[in-house]
Amino acid sequence: MAATFEEITKLLLSRKPLPPLLAPSPLDTSKRVSSTPWNQALHDDITRLQNDSTVPLFAIANLHLFNDDIGSCHDIVEKHGGHAMADYLHYILHRREGDYWNAKHVQLYENERVFVHEEFFLFRWWIRQQKSQEFQSVYLTQKYDGFGKQKNLNDLSTSAKLAEAQARAQGFVDRCEQVEKQADGQEKDRLKQLQWDEMKTVFDFARK
Repeated sequence: MAATFEEITKLLLSRKPLPPLLAPSPLDTSKRVSSTPWNQALHDDITRLQNDSTVPLFAIANLHLFNDDIGSCHDIVEKHGGHAMADYLHYILHRREGDYWNAKHVQLYENERVFVHEEFFLFRWWIRQQKSQEFQSVYLTQKYDGFGKQKNLNDLSTSAKLAEAQARAQGFVDRCEQVEKQADGQEKDRLKQLQWDEMKTVFDFARK
């Protein structure tokens, strides 16, 4: 009998140890975005939830992310680009993929055209798509102070707060990339905890 949404959620939220910063490499490399799920049986149960109209779609995508299944998460959110929650999950899954450069576009932002190799555009572009209150509520907390430029946020304008949240997200991505090349287990554990807390917070938003 297939597991229910609540049963799957309970199991995934009790994962020990915490999920790695990078999702495990895929066994099947034929998909553009993929990884090896933590629990393959759960993958099938999570996928079946899409037949249940009472379960929010982005909560299902988030369950795939909890299960280290970035490919299945990507299959959902890619179809809903421009939706704040889809874009937030899209940003996280590419970070967990280790895809700091991504896709096949030339992007235009802040009145400056940025030309890059035809197979990639800066991962930074995904961060610039994050403008939601949910995103800011994560990165403007005190525990991300060390990843940005400003610590005193009280006097910042609305646009300056958004810019600071994006700067902190970029700082976090940069630190994740750096720590994967180092042997600093304590720092990696700290980043994994931050990532886990972020994914749980996004899940709380997505399931509403």
